[in-house]
Amino acid sequence: MNKILRTSFFVLLIAVVSPQLSKAQVQTLTLESSIEFAKNNSPLSRAARFSLMSAKWRYKSFRADLLPSLALSGDAPNYNKSIFSNVLDDGTVTFSSRTQSEASAAVSIDQNIMPTGGRLSLSSGITRLGIFTGENTYLWQSTPLVVGLSQPLFQFNSLKWRNKTEPLRYEIAQKQYVEDMEDLSFTVTQSFFNFLLAKVNVEVAEFNVTVNDSIYNISKGRFQVGSIAQNELLQSELEFRNARASLTTARLDYERAEESFKALLGIDDDTEIEIILPDVAPEMEIDVEQALTLARQNNSTSLQFELNDLLADQSYDQAKKSTGFSATLNASFGLNQTSRDLDQLYEDPQNRQFFSVGFDIPIFNWGKNQAEIKSARNTQMETANTIAYQRLQFELNVKSTVREFPQLRDQVELARVSDDIAVQRYDVAKNRYLIGSITITDLFIAQNQKDSSRRGYISSLRDYWTGYYNLRRLTLYDFEQDAPIIYTTDF
Repeated sequence: MNKILRTSFFVLLIAVVSPQLSKAQVQTLTLESSIEFAKNNSPLSRAARFSLMSAKWRYKSFRADLLPSLALSGDAPNYNKSIFSNVLDDGTVTFSSRTQSEASAAVSIDQNIMPTGGRLSLSSGITRLGIFTGENTYLWQSTPLVVGLSQPLFQFNSLKWRNKTEPLRYEIAQKQYVEDMEDLSFTVTQSFFNFLLAKVNVEVAEFNVTVNDSIYNISKGRFQVGSIAQNELLQSELEFRNARASLTTARLDYERAEESFKALLGIDDDTEIEIILPDVAPEMEIDVEQALTLARQNNSTSLQFELNDLLADQSYDQAKKSTGFSATLNASFGLNQTSRDLDQLYEDPQNRQFFSVGFDIPIFNWGKNQAEIKSARNTQMETANTIAYQRLQFELNVKSTVREFPQLRDQVELARVSDDIAVQRYDVAKNRYLIGSITITDLFIAQNQKDSSRRGYISSLRDYWTGYYNLRRLTLYDFEQDAPIIYTTDF
């Protein structure tokens, strides 16, 4: 008896706890919460953050090139024991042996000169030479201070051009991050409504199976009493079987839509999702010129046009500089000294000077230089014209998106009213069919219109919300809050 009671209690406990466990795995999502969840958990949002971080560190690397760099270099003791040929004063060649080691260390500070493309350096070093023949001898050499300058003349200054392009690249990356997040919102919206439409299709198919089953049974009874023809019976049976086939297809489509939606949001496969139909689309008045101005200011496309123009100018400048006269000035001045004693190494240092100018003058190469300059110039002009056309297309896209937006809101309202009317018409048609006032063909026409209107309403909502988030990603502006779209980038 006790065993039976314990078993009954255990079964009761499972019956109570199991619904709670399954309920804990259900996640209810609206459109807005789906977008926020994706921004925090989607693989696409993580990819966008890593892309911005990469651009951030690239910009930091460029900024480091503008600052002084400190370097320590040296040589571990180089031990050398060898036999070499030696020519004496009388011309006799003899072989001698040598055993020695050499060690050195130097510290240098280098600074790039951005306006001229040159490089300034300060260095200090020390070297010790050890000679091991008989009595060991050590010689020291010091360079307390050496100032050096390397200055290209009439050459392409890559650092100067990078000072123009790299800040622009980083600014583009920052705006691109916001656009990537808004692109994600747009993609989530599409996937959300695809999933919602698949869910509605399943609900419609399940409803149709139930209703058509009842209609088929009613039709069989009427056929048996001779109130309908066999053709009408066969039509009701065909609709019933088609409804079952549609339900199978709808469930498969629902599973695919659900898996795609979960993968996009970063939701575990074991989690059950319940999505809620968005509210009626809110009314928003958006001015075309305001949206166009916002798009020019905020969207990275405008900055990308500017960057492409700069890169074309850079290529043209590089082609000109690399095919003409060029020279490099190298100069240094410093102090050095040698001594057998380390204590006297820095006493009375001697001057050390170096100066050289290397040059390169192209004389004749069958017009290659001129051809490269003209090629770069035409590429520059091609880029300018392409940018002008792309800018025009971008602005036209913004204008058309804004102008279509009010129509999308009107379509939502029309689709909602049509959905309500189609439901009422179907209810009337079903009741009339049950009392024998209309044929089964009229009933199925009303049913198909009801299903089509329901799908049309969901589709119109999808068009509205995707249009809204498309407008957000073009302008990077939140029109509901009347504020620019900003995301925290401190990571």
